[in-house]
Amino acid sequence: MGGKSDPPKRASGEEQRLPLSEEHATLTKARVLDSRIRIERTTTSAAELLETELARDEVEIKHIIKNQLVEDDYSAEVRYEGDLLIIPVIEERVEIIRRKILKEEVHIRKVKKVEPYQQEVLVRSQEVKIRKEKGKP
Repeated sequence: MGGKSDPPKRASGEEQRLPLSEEHATLTKARVLDSRIRIERTTTSAAELLETELARDEVEIKHIIKNQLVEDDYSAEVRYEGDLLIIPVIEERVEIIRRKILKEEVHIRKVKKVEPYQQEVLVRSQEVKIRKEKGKP
């Protein structure tokens, strides 16, 4: 048997074939950085003036002193006079007859009492002696 390195045998009238090397191609990919894209986004702001009217209701409250005597059948009902709401406030008062009654007396008397008292205390005193001496002749 012949190996791959053996030359081919020729037969008479046959074509001669020579084995060639066979090549295989493989495809590989590689990333190549050839340029960059920079995207910048900017935001602009503009002041816009909005105008509208705002409405609100304010309440004015006044206390009107009446001090009027009303009848027992007076109905203190809430009422409107135009756009003014009036709420009557009723107070019942009890009438009292005033009399002076001596409830008690408080008696206060000053009493003088004398009692003996003793306490030991430290008393200091100083004494001075003065002498005259006669000189020798």
